[in-house]
Amino acid sequence: MLDRILDFLRNRYFIGAVILIIVFIIVNSVMGYYSSKANEAEFKKFVEINEEFSVDESDSDTLFNELDLDFESYGYELITKTILAKKAVDEGNFDLALKLFIEMYELILDKNISKDTKNILKEQYAENIVRIYMEKNDFDGGSNFIKENTNDSLRFHELAGDFYKFFEKNEDSVFHYDKALTFDIDEAQKNIINLKKPKE
Repeated sequence: MLDRILDFLRNRYFIGAVILIIVFIIVNSVMGYYSSKANEAEFKKFVEINEEFSVDESDSDTLFNELDLDFESYGYELITKTILAKKAVDEGNFDLALKLFIEMYELILDKNISKDTKNILKEQYAENIVRIYMEKNDFDGGSNFIKENTNDSLRFHELAGDFYKFFEKNEDSVFHYDKALTFDIDEAQKNIINLKKPKE
């Protein structure tokens, strides 16, 4: 019996399998170590960039041009670029803000995140984008964005109604406000939307 066990242990397949398992464990450990180090480096970079944002002397263009805002983790990138976009809006730098918000909107579309979270983020970024088009007085840009990113939701239709009302496109505005009213909303919300509708 002992001889058979020893023969089995000396068998090249068994030895190869054991070596393969050992190599796998070592590789897995090394990969885990480097992954952990990469996560630490990403977090450190995230903290350093956000410290740069808090320096009042730096404007958004300078920060955008001088800092590496790309991360492996889209969460860090989303937060960092959103903060910079907000800073750009506060400075009236709408071109940079628009560029960053569109980049983040497209990033969200590509990511595999829960549907509810994705929809909330999409609506938030879409609203920022459309409002900036309004600030820039860019009807064509905003209208194209709305048409290319149509979303059948209360918030989307109300936003589109606001956009078209701002540019005095009353027919389109009323269309979207009416679509918003088809959603299950309370009377107070209905009254607000009805008050926003342009007089035909």
